[in-house]
Amino acid sequence: MSESTPNPRYFAKERESVQVVYNLRDAAPYLDLGYEEVDEVTYLASLPASINASTVGGN
Repeated sequence: MSESTPNPRYFAKERESVQVVYNLRDAAPYLDLGYEEVDEVTYLASLPASINASTVGGN
Protein backbone atom coordinates (compact mmCIF):
# COMPACT_ATOMS: atom_id res chain seq x y z
CA MET A 1 0.00 0.00 0.00
CA SER A 2 1.48 3.34 -1.00
CA GLU A 3 1.43 6.40 1.18
CA SER A 4 -1.07 8.95 -0.12
CA THR A 5 -0.29 12.63 -0.50
CA PRO A 6 -2.45 15.00 1.55
CA ASN A 7 -5.07 16.70 -0.58
CA PRO A 8 -5.79 20.08 1.04
CA ARG A 9 -9.03 21.92 0.34
CA TYR A 10 -9.57 25.48 1.53
CA PHE A 11 -12.84 26.86 2.89
CA ALA A 12 -13.38 30.54 3.62
CA LYS A 13 -16.13 32.32 5.48
CA GLU A 14 -16.48 36.07 5.81
CA ARG A 15 -14.90 37.43 9.02
CA GLU A 16 -13.39 34.02 9.86
CA SER A 17 -10.06 32.39 9.18
CA VAL A 18 -9.70 29.91 6.35
CA GLN A 19 -10.18 26.26 7.20
CA VAL A 20 -7.74 23.85 5.57
CA VAL A 21 -9.10 20.32 5.42
CA TYR A 22 -7.07 17.38 4.16
CA ASN A 23 -8.45 14.40 2.22
CA LEU A 24 -12.04 15.61 2.46
CA ARG A 25 -14.47 13.49 0.48
CA ASP A 26 -17.70 15.47 0.98
CA ALA A 27 -17.67 19.27 1.23
CA ALA A 28 -21.42 19.48 1.92
CA PRO A 29 -21.06 20.08 5.69
CA TYR A 30 -18.78 23.08 5.11
CA LEU A 31 -20.98 24.46 2.36
CA ASP A 32 -24.07 24.00 4.59
CA LEU A 33 -22.33 26.09 7.28
CA GLY A 34 -21.81 28.95 4.83
CA TYR A 35 -18.21 28.32 3.84
CA GLU A 36 -17.09 28.85 0.26
CA GLU A 37 -14.41 26.62 -1.22
CA VAL A 38 -11.43 28.58 -2.54
CA ASP A 39 -8.33 27.40 -4.36
CA GLU A 40 -4.84 27.54 -2.87
CA VAL A 41 -3.80 30.58 -4.94
CA THR A 42 -6.78 32.58 -3.67
CA TYR A 43 -6.05 31.49 -0.10
CA LEU A 44 -2.39 32.50 -0.32
CA ALA A 45 -3.32 35.84 -1.91
CA SER A 46 -5.60 36.57 1.05
CA LEU A 47 -2.77 36.28 3.57
CA PRO A 48 -1.16 39.47 4.89
CA ALA A 49 1.88 40.54 2.85
CA SER A 50 4.33 39.86 5.71
CA ILE A 51 3.22 36.21 5.99
CA ASN A 52 3.03 35.76 2.24
CA ALA A 53 6.52 37.19 1.66
CA SER A 54 8.10 34.86 4.22
CA THR A 55 6.73 31.76 2.49
CA VAL A 56 7.60 32.79 -1.07
CA GLY A 57 11.35 33.16 -0.56
CA GLY A 58 11.68 30.31 1.90
CA ASN A 59 13.03 32.69 4.56
